[in-house]
Amino acid sequence: MIIKRYLQLNFLISAAMSIAFICFPKPGLALYGISGDTTLYVIAQYFGATHAAFAILLWLALRKNQPQFLRMIVVSFFVGDTAGTLVLLIAQVRGLMDPSGWVLVGLCLFFAAGYAYGAFNKLPKS
Repeated sequence: MIIKRYLQLNFLISAAMSIAFICFPKPGLALYGISGDTTLYVIAQYFGATHAAFAILLWLALRKNQPQFLRMIVVSFFVGDTAGTLVLLIAQVRGLMDPSGWVLVGLCLFFAAGYAYGAFNKLPKS
């Protein structure tokens, strides 16, 4: 099932981003051409903490085989990744990140498209 693969990939990426941004916020931000002060690094660590929650939620979703639970996860991640794509796209167009910021835009769009496919076509409604 393609949605299960999306969840697995999203789990791995969220776990990696969680560790990177919690433990190494300055180098994590520098990958995208973003520099700042301690306040920005705290926000980056919070971003990492949010990805830790995503990773655990994805891990639980992969362990459970209940269609309703899976549908709720996929729909919520579709909405979140769609909003994230828009936010990152605006930031990238405004020049707030260097060209490697397009990787984040593309990654968010990739997940939004995959979760849209699952939410609207491939998952049971109830």
